[in-house]
Amino acid sequence: MTVDTKTAPRRTLRFDSFEDFERDLDAIEASHKAGTLKTTGNWGAGQIMEHLTRFGKCALDGFQNKAPWPIRKIFTLMYKKKMLTGDPMPSGYKLPKQASYMLPEDGTTTEEGIEMLRAFLLRVQGGEKFKAFSPIFGQLTHEEWCKAQLGHAAMHMSFIEPGGADGAGGDGG
Repeated sequence: MTVDTKTAPRRTLRFDSFEDFERDLDAIEASHKAGTLKTTGNWGAGQIMEHLTRFGKCALDGFQNKAPWPIRKIFTLMYKKKMLTGDPMPSGYKLPKQASYMLPEDGTTTEEGIEMLRAFLLRVQGGEKFKAFSPIFGQLTHEEWCKAQLGHAAMHMSFIEPGGADGAGGDGG
């Protein structure tokens, strides 16, 4: 059964730094080890982390393609300013077919997702700069990409609910 991710229960999250993001990942890993981890969307925790890794690597290394000009123009006018606030992105959007390379594999385990995401975060925290041309917004600075990455991560990670004494808890999942 498919979940409507626009209305699914989820945590309220905001990451102001990659350190915030990593602290949440630590809580998720502890909750997973304690057996109290839950998800409220259509992907498992490992798939969410794989998707965030794929998107992040594209922002570091380059995307395979770009959106058609009318889409880029519309999204730039409607969403770029909001995206640059670092607020979580809205949920419920499906990637177009030409962006399917950013979708996770079926069956990615939580352990695999954590390993992938930690490797990506090490690259960023090790000083690598986001420099790729955005397929939607065009050329972004490293700082703009950071805000976009953190807002994207907060939206997706909000569907992962760490629970129990070792987890971070939350208010929506």
